[in-house]
Amino acid sequence: MPAKVAVIGAGQVGKTLGGKIARTNPVVYGVRDVSKYADLAAANQTVKPVAEAIKDSDVVILTVPGAHDDAGIKSIAKSLGPEVKGKVLLDACNPLGAWPGLESRWTAGTSFGEVLAAELPDTVVYKAFNTVPVEIMAAADGSSIPEVGGPLTLLYAGGPERHELAEEVIRAVGFVPVRVGPIRYARNLESIAEMYVHLSVPGAGLPGVAHWGREWHLQLVGDYPKPNK
Repeated sequence: MPAKVAVIGAGQVGKTLGGKIARTNPVVYGVRDVSKYADLAAANQTVKPVAEAIKDSDVVILTVPGAHDDAGIKSIAKSLGPEVKGKVLLDACNPLGAWPGLESRWTAGTSFGEVLAAELPDTVVYKAFNTVPVEIMAAADGSSIPEVGGPLTLLYAGGPERHELAEEVIRAVGFVPVRVGPIRYARNLESIAEMYVHLSVPGAGLPGVAHWGREWHLQLVGDYPKPNK
């Protein structure tokens, strides 16, 4: 039976991921104010308060704006409520600082994903989807980058204990999932995301940074472990 997925947040990232996953899995959106998302309801999408959405799910995808400091991350963890206990959670957030630097948590010595996992010890937390923009999420089959010649790879981090559920959801979007290791590697994935944003958003990052636009992807090639389908 396909995993039931709760997408927390219904911005561009949440709607893009939810729309792709809904092709194969039941999806519900969890938001703070259901009345603000009449467009989703009108499109026959299920929208519920956060706690209700999480309660009936197997996998939770967190797509809210990422906090830059520990206090903000802990507040986000608390906002998920007790129903997140025992779930698999895919953290798609990036803890970027203020414009225009949009720097990751270099001086904090840890990542958003690690702090989130520490705050949710009874939840299996994975870092996933944070290294790609919505344009690439929407074309995970590689159709927008014909040079690749097939589905795009997606790096994700977290323990091995429930990776099958994480990979089911990643595949539902269209990506080829590749686990790089424990949640400690969320630091590296968040750093990749910082670089991607700086190269993709005019005016972001350091003076003199190149601007490549948003239609590019870091694709794995060669002798890396190929996940079972």
